[in-house]
Amino acid sequence: MVYARYGKTFHNLRIQHALSLSDFKDLGISKAALSNFENGKSMISFDRLDFALQKMNTSLYDYSLIINDGQQDDYISLFTDIEHAYYANNTKVLQNIYENYVSQEEEYQLIAYAAKGLYAQLCKEEISHLERYLKGIQYWGLYELSLLANIGHRLSPEFIEYLITTLFSNPTAYAKTLYYRVLLQRFLYKMVLAYCDRGQSLAAQMLLEKSEQLFMPGDILDRVKRSFAKSYYTHTFVDPQKGKKEMLELLRCLLKIGATEVHATLKREYTRKMAQKNRSEK
Repeated sequence: MVYARYGKTFHNLRIQHALSLSDFKDLGISKAALSNFENGKSMISFDRLDFALQKMNTSLYDYSLIINDGQQDDYISLFTDIEHAYYANNTKVLQNIYENYVSQEEEYQLIAYAAKGLYAQLCKEEISHLERYLKGIQYWGLYELSLLANIGHRLSPEFIEYLITTLFSNPTAYAKTLYYRVLLQRFLYKMVLAYCDRGQSLAAQMLLEKSEQLFMPGDILDRVKRSFAKSYYTHTFVDPQKGKKEMLELLRCLLKIGATEVHATLKREYTRKMAQKNRSEK
């Protein structure tokens, strides 16, 4: 990640809003610290960056788009293709994305891993590459969160714990932006299911509680997916019959409102869960 772009973009916004380096002292950002940030010598903390952008009436989402000079549009298009293929269970499209981009520059290579991780296991080198990249992230924009939403559940348990601690040190910063909330909720949903499959009751319960911090009143579909994850948890650790009944009710609800792709995705998870149960009973 090249942080020089972050400081340069912030500098341009500051000049546009006719603000001096010292105008951010009330946010706990010294003139020297801000100068170093704008010149690419250091970063400032995520929460202070968020407050500084608010002072310039700029959202994190807008800042993220400006930073990438339009490049992010291409990334978003690829992540959108991955998302559609995932919901449609179209392995061929995911394979094509992986094969077409795995040999390109790092940003596209990581997207290729995200596509592969939805239909196959990543090799040790690919997981290490992802973790090295994400370890250095101080500002989580759409690109980084999109990677996490697709591939986070494939990372090592120790690194996942690190990520959760990092991201939830200031959850309200992400909760304010719809795009960020959706991506984080997708990561948490997959991780709850993964923890359930591993028999990690406390870890799954902790993530269910954390996901509640990110909801806004209109986030209906994410609430449905969280409810499914909660029912999955109930089936695994509390009451199998109750959990099964709740999952089926949610699946019927999704069909009723016409959310067919989401229904198909959750139905695959339900079918997989029932198959696991049948194998364990043999």
